Amino acid sequence: MLDLERGLQKGAELVVDIEGVTDRGLGRGQVEAIVGPQREHITYEVFVRKAVPGDRVRVEVERIRRRRCTCHILEFIEKSPIRIEPRCPHFGRRELSGEGCGGCTYQELSYRHQLAIKERRIKEHFIAEGLDPGLVLPLKGMDQPWFYRNKMVFSFGDTAERDFALGLHPTGYSYEIVNLETCYLQSEFVAKFVPALRRWAIERQLKPWRNTSRDGLLLELMVREGKQTGERMVELVTTADESVSMDGQRVPAQQVGRAFCDFSLAQAEALGQKITSVYWTQKLARKGQSTRWIEHHLHGQAVLHEELHLPDDRSLRFAIHPRAFFQPNTLGAQILYGEVIEKAGLEKGHGKVLDLYSGTGTIGLCLAPFCQEVYGIEMQTDAVENARRNAEYNGIDNIEFFAGDVGDVLKSEQFFPICDEIDLTVVDPPRGGLQRSAIEQILEIGAPHLVYISCNPATLAPNLRDLQKGGYQLEIVQPVDMFPQTYHVECVALLRRS
Repeated sequence: MLDLERGLQKGAELVVDIEGVTDRGLGRGQVEAIVGPQREHITYEVFVRKAVPGDRVRVEVERIRRRRCTCHILEFIEKSPIRIEPRCPHFGRRELSGEGCGGCTYQELSYRHQLAIKERRIKEHFIAEGLDPGLVLPLKGMDQPWFYRNKMVFSFGDTAERDFALGLHPTGYSYEIVNLETCYLQSEFVAKFVPALRRWAIERQLKPWRNTSRDGLLLELMVREGKQTGERMVELVTTADESVSMDGQRVPAQQVGRAFCDFSLAQAEALGQKITSVYWTQKLARKGQSTRWIEHHLHGQAVLHEELHLPDDRSLRFAIHPRAFFQPNTLGAQILYGEVIEKAGLEKGHGKVLDLYSGTGTIGLCLAPFCQEVYGIEMQTDAVENARRNAEYNGIDNIEFFAGDVGDVLKSEQFFPICDEIDLTVVDPPRGGLQRSAIEQILEIGAPHLVYISCNPATLAPNLRDLQKGGYQLEIVQPVDMFPQTYHVECVALLRRS
């Protein structure tokens, strides 16, 4: 037990036994202390990056607030028996050069242990809210927990040593980049393409944008890949400067875009692969104005195509624009949406479905072949337009999308008569979960069945508690691991009206 004169301070060193993990993948432990002349007994909660249950570590306090300390590891006194050697050389502590990449959280754990920890966290949230943890089914993992992402965005900037960088931010850092020499999240092609592009940019004397000096050109590299179609889109995002420095001289910005296109196609050919679409996009951001994206389509087709394979040998094909949202894990999305279809118990030609917060319509479009009619409601008009295009593209005519606030649409003259006919309501809210007003709207609709898709167990559990108080009965929860090597987990919850 610590003996402290005036409480725990920043910079203090502690020895901590890690007992669990937080929702964001931090190791969690406790430290007991006797503080001040009053000899007050205080328990501090300690959260440690890159620590796992069973570790005994010496740490340094980075910040402390209300008896909760965030720390980094100085030394492993005893390593956990469940700890393994991470596959990626960039995984590790951000205090070490070339490590600390924020793309992964759990590479020091076997995939089996990753699934167990995520499932346990879900059940802990259920217990805290008075819900039955026995309703949580075993977490469904992926057959291949590597190279699963169909999109990643890599940032240009500086390393901690102020060298040119192209990669991902370390956890908790906004203005620092880990230079990636490889990556195991998207594909083997991307793992080789990213460092090659960095070397090309250095050779051409191109500069990354720097917030501190407010100069430079390069912002981001985006790569999308069709896991089912084999198509590939690359996009270089730069500032909107009309002339830039390349090869030691001022040139029109268009020359950079064309040089990027030529390099990308040549590099793909050298790797025995192909790129089906190349974009150079200028980001115009001015104070007091909405950000504009000036897109230059330089090669190939204007969109990337991807497919989702559904139950009963059905499939949907999507045309994805550089700015459009699509689930980052194609194979995981098939598992997730398959669970939604199964849990909803839909029969072809029967049932009317209400898809709240429908986004680009992916869930509603997946449900449409299995029911009579689907109605999607979404606030963002561009997402609604994208959803309508995808419906037309797939020849789906039993789905209708409404643009606007959910409450306003539900009360509109056009939609109000439909409310009493809804058999199933589907909600897929952001990480913040459902606000109280949204829960009231769902309860007012009162559909016999409700499917809640959640990306955050911490907000799912209290939302389910409130829905049960409002008259719904929780039947089952199926977790799906959409993002191996990270702390993220999706859940599909089925509720029935009591």
